Amino acid sequence: MPESKFPKWPLYVTVGVGLIIALYYSFGMLMAVTSKHRAKEAGPYKVEFSERGERMLGVPCRLNLQVVSEAKPKAVNLAYYTLNREEAGPAMIYHKIPMTKTFESKPMVQAGNSGLYSVILPPLTEMAAQYFYYFILTDESGQAYDFKPAGDAKNPEPGNVTYRGEGTHWVTVLHIALMILVVFFMLHVIYSSLAHIARSDYPISKAVHAGWWANIFFFLTSFPIGLYVSGVAYGRPWTGVPQVWAWNDADNKSLAIFVYWVVILFLIWGVSSGKNKIGTKSYAWMSLLGAIATVYLFLSGGHN
Repeated sequence: MPESKFPKWPLYVTVGVGLIIALYYSFGMLMAVTSKHRAKEAGPYKVEFSERGERMLGVPCRLNLQVVSEAKPKAVNLAYYTLNREEAGPAMIYHKIPMTKTFESKPMVQAGNSGLYSVILPPLTEMAAQYFYYFILTDESGQAYDFKPAGDAKNPEPGNVTYRGEGTHWVTVLHIALMILVVFFMLHVIYSSLAHIARSDYPISKAVHAGWWANIFFFLTSFPIGLYVSGVAYGRPWTGVPQVWAWNDADNKSLAIFVYWVVILFLIWGVSSGKNKIGTKSYAWMSLLGAIATVYLFLSGGHN
């Protein structure tokens, strides 16, 4: 009896997931590059504004607003307030709206007759301290128009700049490299699990080995290295339990996914000698779920 052909759909699905990941990151980088050239409206004026959102400790906060419409405002002012480390905590840790203060106003300086307006705020010296701000454009009649750079058109919000400590570049590079390795092995898990689901004679050991390597790299990039990067940058190495009991916290997500993988890898341990505590098909489905959750964690930006 001729041997049945091995189905190709597991490969197609895995390649599709890989393409989605590549397109997602490529689209994100493209949007980051092109967004600063997208004009937005503030009353009768069109403006362009780009801000990376971070400054190193001790570096002045310079903000530039470009008015690209033919009409130019009579004056542009920056409305802003400052939050120290503890005041900014709800936004940095708990992902809640931070406390608000009364906005101060500072005039922005126009560069000659151009539409470029600039202002320099004093540097902050505390990690995780923040500036919150928006722009006020005033026309010849005294009518003021607010431009809030964050949020969306329906719900504009003030922008913010967070101050961070000096980073260690080689650690950051290692952090990113390990994240790439995690995604690579998770794709291997997805293919091997789907292949075993498609045909039981496909060795589940390949999915198990890929799961071990993925989880080892996930542990390294999330905890010792991730905690170091976060601690050096913001002075808060860990923001998960018991400080924060919330699923939307990045550290809690990483911890939950790591524990999930430890549990299912323990249950499938000894599969080569028949000592596994769950069936191979069950592990295939559970590892598939874990791989998707891990990849989603990276794509959603919820990782240190």
